[in-house]
Amino acid sequence: MPEVRLKDFRKGLTEEEWRRFYEAFRDPEIARLNGHKPLKLPFWAFRRIVEAELSRGDRIAFGVLDEAGRWIGTVELYEITPKKAVLGIILSAKDRWGKGYGPAAVAEALRYAFDELGVEEVELRTFRWNARARRAFEKAGFRLVGFVPAPGGEEDALMRIRRQEWEAGALGHKMEA
Repeated sequence: MPEVRLKDFRKGLTEEEWRRFYEAFRDPEIARLNGHKPLKLPFWAFRRIVEAELSRGDRIAFGVLDEAGRWIGTVELYEITPKKAVLGIILSAKDRWGKGYGPAAVAEALRYAFDELGVEEVELRTFRWNARARRAFEKAGFRLVGFVPAPGGEEDALMRIRRQEWEAGALGHKMEA
């Protein structure tokens, strides 16, 4: 598995990192995989909305950096409670798709969720038809719970991992300081 580092948004992003994050939401293919239309908002409005979302306190976002420190996507934990968090990921560097960067980033986010936040479980949803994403999440230890309705008449695969499951298969990972 490739090595990735997570960069906490609360520690600040460079202008280039903000731009890469913004461009991911404007990409039609990435938008489709996330169940949205490509973003039309101007950059300044996007940034303001993201900063407001992150200030709520129940959401933590990280930039995903590859071995060379290059921004390749984002991973976030949201709807955080003392018991549970929901995980979301956007691997925006398409040249890294299918090469293990997604599972590596998810593993880092799980380490943070279980070790730093102390939650008991993490769940996520991905489209039922997105077999590639489901395989990547399974590599990180998630198991399929079932299928649930999603907006637009779609169906989501609901996946979950509990602390005990993660501890049984946890690997050492590094966070960026």
